[in-house]
Amino acid sequence: MMIEKNGVNQMLEKHVETRSDEYWKKIIEDFQKIHENEERMERQLELEEIQRLKEEIRKTQEETRKIQEVNKHVEDVNRQIEQMNQVMKLGIKAMLAHGMSLWLFLSHCRRVKMKLWSC
Repeated sequence: MMIEKNGVNQMLEKHVETRSDEYWKKIIEDFQKIHENEERMERQLELEEIQRLKEEIRKTQEETRKIQEVNKHVEDVNRQIEQMNQVMKLGIKAMLAHGMSLWLFLSHCRRVKMKLWSC
């Protein structure tokens, strides 16, 4: 009877040890899976952040390109205005050189300005 008890005890102890080993193995596996999932989620978040930053950079580059286009247009307009000013100066000099008085010239400019404003 003692042998049977020892056999049963050994069998129970073996079962408890085996079960305990399987239990801990399962806990370790679950922990590893959780850790792997956390790492995947972190990488996914990092990728999403990188994509967001790339999109911001793309938008900023597009806005910069548009600003450069506007600046170029402004420079062109400024050049045209400067050319028109030079032509006006030459015209004024020519008119004054041919005897037109400054008062007559300013009077003419006011009439032209009023016509332009009424458009």
